[in-house]
Amino acid sequence: MLGLTRLGIQAFLAAMGIQLVSSLMGTAVASIAPEIAKSLNANSTFAGLYIGFLYVGACISSLTGGNFIRRYGPAHICMIALAVAIISLLLCMVPWEVCVIFSAFVLGLAKGPLMPAINTMLSRQLEKGQYNTVFSIKQCAGPVGMALSGLVIPFLTVRYGWRVGLSFVAALCAVTVIWSMAIRKSQDANYQFKDEPITLSHLADSMKLVLKTPLLLRLSVLSIIYKGLQMSVLAYMVVFLSDMKFSLVFGGIALAVSNFGAIVGRLFWGQAANKLHSSRKALAYCGILMGALTILLSFVTSGWAEWLVLAISFILGINSLGWSGVFFAQVAKAAPEGKVAEATGGVDFFSFVGAIFVPMAFGFLGHHLGEFQTGFWIVSGVTIAAALYLLFVPDIDPTSQAKKA
Repeated sequence: MLGLTRLGIQAFLAAMGIQLVSSLMGTAVASIAPEIAKSLNANSTFAGLYIGFLYVGACISSLTGGNFIRRYGPAHICMIALAVAIISLLLCMVPWEVCVIFSAFVLGLAKGPLMPAINTMLSRQLEKGQYNTVFSIKQCAGPVGMALSGLVIPFLTVRYGWRVGLSFVAALCAVTVIWSMAIRKSQDANYQFKDEPITLSHLADSMKLVLKTPLLLRLSVLSIIYKGLQMSVLAYMVVFLSDMKFSLVFGGIALAVSNFGAIVGRLFWGQAANKLHSSRKALAYCGILMGALTILLSFVTSGWAEWLVLAISFILGINSLGWSGVFFAQVAKAAPEGKVAEATGGVDFFSFVGAIFVPMAFGFLGHHLGEFQTGFWIVSGVTIAAALYLLFVPDIDPTSQAKKA
């Protein structure tokens, strides 16, 4: 399968499963935000606050994850992080808004190390020529998880209540904890460095690596903008469609359809990067399209046909959610030997910054202006500007950058 060894297949399946669950648990609350906010008597900024605190926790743990992964092994860290995620989902069921927001922070602490861990596990089993294809396929598990979030959780919420929906996510997390335990011995072999220091000075290694590697720094700045738009759409699509008088279930379906589009997008943009012989150009074209389609989404009203809204959601998903496979392949290529976890964690920190502040600003605008269209226009304009800049700057050779770092 994809030219992988037995351990490579094991790592690939583990990465796919953990990526799916990570995405599902990160968007579960957004998919039923109106119901949770109603039960807590929270206002329209609830979804943005939840996403913001989730990524505050993720920022912290993404920077510290690299050293812990080298010390204890990637599969071991996945097992612990997923167990913490289960605890956070249980906290989210407490009928108190402060506790629910705090649970988002705990979930972020669990989510932060997962991408560095699975990228480390997978990159150890791949040749660099396989990165664009395999990482893009692996990233497809993310939108599958988010599609499940949009389809299954609203359905369970309407039928049985939102706590049952979150219990479904906790059960899937438990399954991945068991799988991580099963592969720990084989995947962590020859990777655990018992003398890896866990000190305050060493915990900044990921940030230092990004700041001294030009390609990683460029990708970090880009990720703030792209991730910010992505998370604004994910956090507020259901809320926006509800404001436009569409049902909660339809909003969940639209969210799911956008994530099915992401599956197509991640495969398409992975191949596009290979055909163009430039990941930079692929990411630039993707950014222009995601900005334009988000602007189009902002014009949706209750008078639009449901099939048209779903079509826009699908095409938007191809682009706004389709960029990450090419993106993380570039991060892995730019990382020095044995430093994929640190590089991924450092870049993820910046993407989490975008995921914190952009949806928060988006929610603030929506709450105070009484509509979300202006927020869509602003984040789309910034994204298109960044993509146009990326289109015209020269390439940076990731191999030479990795050696210099």
